[in-house]
Amino acid sequence: MFLTGKKQEHKYEYTCRKNGSRDYGKDCSKDYAGDFSKILCCAAVSCGMLLSQAAGVSAEVLDFAGVEAAYEELGETPGYYEISDGEGEAVNTIEYEDILYVTARETVIRSVPGDKGKELGTVLLGTKLTQTAVCSNGWSKVVFQDEEGQTVIGYVQTDILSDRNLMTKIEDTVTVAEDTDILDYPSIKDGEAIGEALEYDELSRTATVNGVWSRILYEDEEGNEQIGYLPTSSLDGQDDQITVVASADAESEEAGTLHASEGDGVFSEAVDGVKEVSDEESTVSEAGVKIGSPVSVSSDASLVSLGTFRVTHYCPCSICCGPWTDGITSTGVTAVTNHTIAVDPTQIAYGTKVVINGQVYTAEDCGGAIKRNCIDVYVASHAEAMQKGVYYTEVYAIQ
Repeated sequence: MFLTGKKQEHKYEYTCRKNGSRDYGKDCSKDYAGDFSKILCCAAVSCGMLLSQAAGVSAEVLDFAGVEAAYEELGETPGYYEISDGEGEAVNTIEYEDILYVTARETVIRSVPGDKGKELGTVLLGTKLTQTAVCSNGWSKVVFQDEEGQTVIGYVQTDILSDRNLMTKIEDTVTVAEDTDILDYPSIKDGEAIGEALEYDELSRTATVNGVWSRILYEDEEGNEQIGYLPTSSLDGQDDQITVVASADAESEEAGTLHASEGDGVFSEAVDGVKEVSDEESTVSEAGVKIGSPVSVSSDASLVSLGTFRVTHYCPCSICCGPWTDGITSTGVTAVTNHTIAVDPTQIAYGTKVVINGQVYTAEDCGGAIKRNCIDVYVASHAEAMQKGVYYTEVYAIQ
């Protein structure tokens, strides 16, 4: 859907920070004063990211080479054509049709496959698009209907598309059961706090994501209507209705119900049911989590201190990762426990071997909310993320 400027009446007031760029985040070297961090405590508050919104494609979304391979396997000849990227470079394009969904907070539809293309409109998380062609430079040609019923044909980056529709539209009024922050994206580790909803506030809900998150309408400090996300469990009468959806059709099939675990806060009753696997094993659990063996730093390793970091923990559940629950990192590799960490790549380069409390990890992931002195450690389950908690420690890099 296109962003709109429509305004509705609401029965609540609060002060919030206006949302800016989709990639902004907090500086973890400073204390985070938001109530949401207190509520979520041990749930990898806002650091880390399984499959960054600007990197990595759903396993079922084919890139240019993947489409060519698919045609070759079928013994069919694809249709090719060239188009300019808006900067004078010709882009090879292959015809291919699929139904896909937007996974970014919002993205611009452009007239050509490149950042210099004219803006034709903006679509939000969950928007259904018909992909008609795939470009060799990482863009896709798409078609969709805007809110006025007009057909829009343009290009978006392929890596913000998914074959899975985890957004279920709904229109109702909900009551907030406890004070909680409003996030700009349905993910603990990638969503940024943009407002606060107080107990007994009545909000207009427009959709759910995986059942775990609820999309709501709220007013910013300037009185403008905005879209935000709350944990469904923070809404009155909704705590027993949380489910995780893992099929391409979010409205038709449930992969399972989240089970109770220990801890406090709005996510204390949510875990992802990952099979228990000993640290000595290096395998894949029934839930698809790749388990790695811990590696201790060598006594003769050359270390350089990176400073004191805020260390949190995340897993591939819908609570931590929102739409992305396949374990694929922003660098394209599969996350592995006792191995993968999410970092700010402008501070710690991908591939860097990092030592935390004597254990060696590899920087392979990132997140929109990781901004300096944050590290998010990948673990097998939400319960484990909560149990391991949040702490500050000195971190080293292996030279």
